[in-house]
Amino acid sequence: MADVSVDLPDREGLFGDGARGSDRGQLLLVAGLVMAVSLVVLVVLLNSTIYSENVATRGIESADGEAMEVRSTAVGGTGELLDSTNRAGPSGHGDAEATVRAGVADLDEALARSYAERGGVARVELVGTENGSRIAAALAAADPNASTLAGDVDRTRGFVFAADPTGLTDTDAANADTDAFHVDLNASTGGSRQVYVYNAPDGNVTVAVGEDGGEPTVRCSVPPDDRVVVDFTAERLGDRPCPGIWPPSLVAPSDAYTVALINASEAAGEVTVTARPRSGETVATDLTAAREPATYEATINLWYRTADLRFETAVRVAPGEPDA
Repeated sequence: MADVSVDLPDREGLFGDGARGSDRGQLLLVAGLVMAVSLVVLVVLLNSTIYSENVATRGIESADGEAMEVRSTAVGGTGELLDSTNRAGPSGHGDAEATVRAGVADLDEALARSYAERGGVARVELVGTENGSRIAAALAAADPNASTLAGDVDRTRGFVFAADPTGLTDTDAANADTDAFHVDLNASTGGSRQVYVYNAPDGNVTVAVGEDGGEPTVRCSVPPDDRVVVDFTAERLGDRPCPGIWPPSLVAPSDAYTVALINASEAAGEVTVTARPRSGETVATDLTAAREPATYEATINLWYRTADLRFETAVRVAPGEPDA
């Protein structure tokens, strides 16, 4: 007869060392799956965070750029308004201020129309102005030896000498202090800077700078042309930068200073300057016939709103001032 008995399971296989080895394998498999899922989740979260931060950053940069564009437009427009008003020769400071106020109102309307088309609300408002004087004269009108162009001032902007190279004296840096035309910037608390303009031996129009009457140092030069413009406050000669012309101490001084023209007979051309007196509204000058009322600066409030941006600031506008 056939044997139909069934053997009992191997107890050692179920509960002994073999079973423990199988459990460990299963645990390792489960742990591996958990780690793989965790890594996938971590990568997804990291990518999401990076994407969100990049999107947010791009939004901030875009908003900042838009706000700066509005600010630049308002400041540039106000600056042009100040200069055009002063060049027109207003009858008095009240007339100049009224013209500037009306011009800012027109600028406000133009900005509002322009940015409304882009979904923004822009507004610019004149807060106030500071008075001064604009002086524009040929060097021939100045004393050949020394003249005060602007006395007892604490701010100067747009100070330009349009030189005729054929009228400049021929000299060099070593002799410029006695031979050349120059501008003397003299602080009331002491210290002065001299800026010389002359034709150097190489034929170039040259600017040199000295301190307290000492021997000057050449700063820059350009080939002669029909007109060569020296911009003292912007520190430029023609179309080239010429650093070191304007003293840092006179960018925003705590005390007054004087701007004088020395050896005017050694140059030909015209000087133009807009200055703010330390006190009062009118700048002292020896060239009184060339002095006219002017608005030296204006302060504006600027607002700009969009669905994503709120921007508001007050800005002082004084085009052509020296940089700090």
